[in-house]
Amino acid sequence: MALGHIMLILTLLADGQLSAAFVSTADQAECEARATAIEAILKSGGANVQQIQCLRGSQQFARFSHATASAAPRHAYELTVNDGVLTAQPVATLKDCPPASANSAASQHYCVSSTQTLLSDTAAK
Repeated sequence: MALGHIMLILTLLADGQLSAAFVSTADQAECEARATAIEAILKSGGANVQQIQCLRGSQQFARFSHATASAAPRHAYELTVNDGVLTAQPVATLKDCPPASANSAASQHYCVSSTQTLLSDTAAK
């Protein structure tokens, strides 16, 4: 499985919904540098940042567009992070995302929405 580097940004929307943004990076160092800058920008803009993680993963997402984010349709995902590897599973609605059992450092589970679409999974190729 070809794993790349993905920054996962989780913010809390005004309606209490957890929102995810995905940023592909070349390597861990680039991810960490960009995460620091992005977190500062988001917080200064009033975003309720829950967490930013630099993870590995085989999936590719459409680029995030600030210009169309407020009007873009939202897609629901069940996210799992196991030992630092992110997997996003599309679900029809957030109600279709199973509730998480307790998260741990090695295994995390989130039900999120995102304006980004899942483009491909390089592990499936």
